[in-house]
Amino acid sequence: MLTVHHIAKSFHGKPVLKDISMEVSKGDVIVILGPSGSGKTTFLRCLNFLEKADKGSMDFGEKHMDMEKVSPQDIAYVRKHTAFVFQNYNLFANQTVLKNVTIGLTIGRGMKTSEAYEIGRSALAEVGMADYESYYPYQLSGGQAQRVGIARAMAVRPDVIFFDEPTSALDPEWVGEVLGVMKKLAREGITMVVVTHEMGFAREVGTHVIFMDGGVAVEEGTPDAIFRCPKEERTRRFLRRILTDRYQEKDFSPVRES
Repeated sequence: MLTVHHIAKSFHGKPVLKDISMEVSKGDVIVILGPSGSGKTTFLRCLNFLEKADKGSMDFGEKHMDMEKVSPQDIAYVRKHTAFVFQNYNLFANQTVLKNVTIGLTIGRGMKTSEAYEIGRSALAEVGMADYESYYPYQLSGGQAQRVGIARAMAVRPDVIFFDEPTSALDPEWVGEVLGVMKKLAREGITMVVVTHEMGFAREVGTHVIFMDGGVAVEEGTPDAIFRCPKEERTRRFLRRILTDRYQEKDFSPVRES
């Protein structure tokens, strides 16, 4: 479905991404892990052309794109077939929940309002927000706002949804409800690429894990391989720091609880 080759990106002459490649098949949940500043979000934004990569290529469906020479038509094609869930929701404060969910259909795709509302209501029901369509963003909790953001992504019926640390801006009490929605989408076969620090989600739901640091893909593999027996010392150090309370340092196997 989606393959990217040798993506590179610099800001003001400083390399942020160095030769990153990734393959996404239909139904995959690709999870990208790594410390802050490792390039995870920049990589994700390059996939949807929110940032422009300096080098590399992308194959999406039957379309091949050179990232250095990408055309407006290429960008429009990718954005038509993908959706992006932001860590800070990016909802329009002056629009109701329903209008936030459907604006990409009515304004972006010229769909009739009545048809867009039908799709939007269905998407809101899918994330448990059907009763909030007339609310405004300021009336929502963080978890509710992020579920609206997910509904907005679902409404355009994308081939792939990109999630940029969707729980990082949430209070701990709201994290579970957002992860619950994402797990539900995974069970329904929705293809996702997820940047996250939620290790439980990565291990339980991910089909493939990529660990990034310093702008490179240090290691990748199945969740079981990455969490139980990482090959690279940098990966092991990261997991020790994140999972100290739940995993043994020696082999990263789950600690058996009495």
